[in-house]
Amino acid sequence: MPSEISIRPARPSDRSAVTQLFRRSYPPLLSPDYDPAMLRAVLPHITTAQPALLECGTYFIAEDGMGQIVGAGGWTDVSPARGVTMERQGHMRHVATDPGRLRQGVARRLVEASVASAQGFGMERLHCMSTRTAEGFYRAMGFAPRGEVELTLAPGVYFPAVQMQRSL
Repeated sequence: MPSEISIRPARPSDRSAVTQLFRRSYPPLLSPDYDPAMLRAVLPHITTAQPALLECGTYFIAEDGMGQIVGAGGWTDVSPARGVTMERQGHMRHVATDPGRLRQGVARRLVEASVASAQGFGMERLHCMSTRTAEGFYRAMGFAPRGEVELTLAPGVYFPAVQMQRSL
């Protein structure tokens, strides 16, 4: 039986462990839905924990009973797409689960914590730039697709994603 999961706000001291989580998670989980050449270009841009997220108070860590980080994710009121902000609109950010903990409720608990937090801050809607891989998960969490987008991660580095949103 899987160990108990606890959710807490991220701290700057979690940076190394969250980066390790991203590096364990994204390569194997994204590979069925993205071309290997694209992943070689994209992964260096998405597998490092962002200090601003770890400090914002609305980004969360999922820990198992032994204190190991098995998931991370949260929301901000600043869009990952060039920092555009709209009143009462939040944005899901950098949700990841350890591949060994899939389908055990880790990401669900992180999204539930994010939704509750966003509601507490008066948000009326959450937006999400989902990977193709996670689209079904976000649908199950009440997000509706709005169309495919291509995110620019760096000059010449583009990443197809699915723009989704959920009313709160």
